[in-house]
Amino acid sequence: MRAVLMAAVLLVPAGRVGRAEPPGADRAGTSIDPLEERLGLQQQQLAALETRLETIRQRDVSAARAAALQAQVRKLLAEPEFREALRPPVAAAGYDRGFVLRSPEDAFLLRVNGRLQARWTGYQTRAENRYLAPGFRRDDRAGFDMQRMRLTFSGHGYSRDLTYRLDLRMDAPGGYDAGIQTAWVNYRFAEALQVKLGIFKMPTVRAQMIEDGNLQFVDRAVQDAVFQFDRGLGARLWGSLLEGRVDYFLDVVNSFSSFAGATISPDPPELDNNPGIVFHALWHALSAQPGRDFTWQADHEIHQYPALDLGCQYAFNDNDGDQSTTRIPFPRPDPHGPGGFGLTTTNGLRVHQLGWDAMFKYQGFSASGEYVLRRVDPRAGRPPAPWTQLTGRSDAAAQHGAYVQCGYMLPIPGLERKFEVVGRVGGVAALADGREGTWEYAGGVNWYFRGDDVKLQADVTKVSEAPITSSPHSLANVNDDVLLLRMQFQLAF
Repeated sequence: MRAVLMAAVLLVPAGRVGRAEPPGADRAGTSIDPLEERLGLQQQQLAALETRLETIRQRDVSAARAAALQAQVRKLLAEPEFREALRPPVAAAGYDRGFVLRSPEDAFLLRVNGRLQARWTGYQTRAENRYLAPGFRRDDRAGFDMQRMRLTFSGHGYSRDLTYRLDLRMDAPGGYDAGIQTAWVNYRFAEALQVKLGIFKMPTVRAQMIEDGNLQFVDRAVQDAVFQFDRGLGARLWGSLLEGRVDYFLDVVNSFSSFAGATISPDPPELDNNPGIVFHALWHALSAQPGRDFTWQADHEIHQYPALDLGCQYAFNDNDGDQSTTRIPFPRPDPHGPGGFGLTTTNGLRVHQLGWDAMFKYQGFSASGEYVLRRVDPRAGRPPAPWTQLTGRSDAAAQHGAYVQCGYMLPIPGLERKFEVVGRVGGVAALADGREGTWEYAGGVNWYFRGDDVKLQADVTKVSEAPITSSPHSLANVNDDVLLLRMQFQLAF
């Protein structure tokens, strides 16, 4: 490039030499000086161009080197061994919906939660229960219990798809002895297909699918005490379909209401060969966040859109010798007089149970309801089933029950999510023909200091005739005409 510029400079004076000049003119003085001045200026411009060209060349080389270096760094960082060598493992700990311990890269997670329920119960009943032996009387009772003390360990291991949970219970119904409440491991193949193995609460009645600490009343309805099957040991196939609009649960367990029976045991065996089966499907018909609107019963969010869940359930168990079985009420026959409940087991019975449920929330108002129908079919065997021996009946019978409950967050300025009033009505019939039944009427008020985590609840319940005994449901004796006064404080973390 410099040679071209020099040639162009030389051509200029060459062209002017051939032109005629006036006689006597000083050709050297008039032509060389301007040319030299122009040549010097062009040389300066040429030097500036060369400097700029070199700067551009160096910049391009630096950019190329930088790009190559960045590519090498990315390649190194993509190797787990290099990352581990570059950054020593440091576990993270803190609070995130529980006390959390998390490993680097979030491969492992341990979350610890707890719940304490301190309950005062006043239990008033008839002094004389007409189904007691002559001379016996029922007494009122009142006092404090730690109704539930729970310690929960949950999280994931090796992958977010592999989750686990372990619940320990230490409370009044168990004599305050520590024991296993829940223990399962779950693997998610996809949102529509997950498998759970272990001890878990079966999805029979809908209220059992809501955590014990997320209830509107101090505890669940009398209908729940009769028709729920509690926990079982087995396997669950479950998942979410249609973009989360439908959830399904299919449980296969050793037996209902117990996980204590062992498969391998000395004679006589503790379990029969017939598993219990439970299926429950939920349709989130109206929901902006399917699957989350009804994690708790109260409308803490003050929903600005109507939220509606509809569900159905089916359970079946052919009990031919399970040592631990479900307790069911039966109508006591003569000579005890008309009416009155007794309690027996499902041993020797085939049990079919159908149920339908619904939950609704909108602008602080919440409502839920459920209807369950159970068919009890005595097996043909020797000796006859306890049901047949106690009732004198060998034909199939039906039991059914239902409840409806509502709640409303009081719109007190500044305290919109703090105070709630609740009401419930329900009933249970031992037989579909109405030979014996019970009614429940309940009302209460809740004070939420921090949602369901810290709350104070008080309710009053009238049960016309208790069909079953249950410590959590505050039912002490079968056939008691009960007036319950309860107050409970809960702390959960």
